[in-house]
Amino acid sequence: MNSERLAIQLMIAQSVLFTAETAVIHEIGSGISITHLALIRGVAGLVLAVAFARKVGVGVIRTAQLPLQLLRGMVSLGYLWVMIYSFSSLPFADATAISYTQAAYIALFSVLILQEPVTKSRWTATAVGIAGALLIAKPTFANWNSAYLIALCGTSLNGLSFVLNRYLQRRDTDATTMFYTNFVLVLGNLPVAAMATLPAIKSCVWLPALLFFGPLGTYLGIVAVRHANASVLGPYTLLRLLISIIAGIVIFHELPDNRSTVGSIFIVLSCVLSSCALRVPEWLSRRGTRVLCPRSTVVGAAIGAGSRATAGLALTTNCTGQEMEARDDG
Repeated sequence: MNSERLAIQLMIAQSVLFTAETAVIHEIGSGISITHLALIRGVAGLVLAVAFARKVGVGVIRTAQLPLQLLRGMVSLGYLWVMIYSFSSLPFADATAISYTQAAYIALFSVLILQEPVTKSRWTATAVGIAGALLIAKPTFANWNSAYLIALCGTSLNGLSFVLNRYLQRRDTDATTMFYTNFVLVLGNLPVAAMATLPAIKSCVWLPALLFFGPLGTYLGIVAVRHANASVLGPYTLLRLLISIIAGIVIFHELPDNRSTVGSIFIVLSCVLSSCALRVPEWLSRRGTRVLCPRSTVVGAAIGAGSRATAGLALTTNCTGQEMEARDDG
């Protein structure tokens, strides 16, 4: 299997898991505090990291990049607090729209930290994807204040953590990165959770889902960036919105409005542009040189309705920056 295609499939699976986690959190409501949710998620992440690293045992904690691993964990913790602040201080639609600007930060940090060649096509893909997210979220951005600026700048932490995942894997394993990310998350939330009100008993029935969906989704994202450039996968972080719409159709029979439909098309288009952006060396850009992509990328989204509503999303990427043929017409 093509490495980039595997990474895309992992990102799609992550989006499904995160959407399921969001639905569970919505169902719980105020039954469990955000700090308790973060603490539970962190503990489950630690267990999952140890489980995936069972062959090496305590070797999962060995790292040649301890300061950077701890920084990665603090970045995630910082974004968690920014997210809590933004969703509590801003209208829900506005906070949601701002949170999806992470795709732009991923592209930016991919250039600054990873020195990845982010092409014009990928910048375009990022812009198209964010435009799609705005159409779906429908923010108003009324009464602009400092909270918007904090949310916008704070979202950069989410993009930074995504890029750091790939940087750390140059010398550490996926499980090691997963371990330290959740280790810092637990340490950061434990003091606050200790002072918070204990969760309601009836909410604990959802704990198994919380222990599974979020941590596994995080791990899949860490593995994904090992197999593809972070800038390629940036637009795929927006698929959560599309999957939420599909889930709404299948489960609740709620049809999206025109703006949401167009926004969904934009997000799919952004994924196509990102995957098919050719990385062309400078010597191929001379006059008379033509670069051909041997196969095209096909993205299909099929949503059908019958006696039972069904929806499917098929994504096949065959055109990558590594699969190209150059021909000099000169």
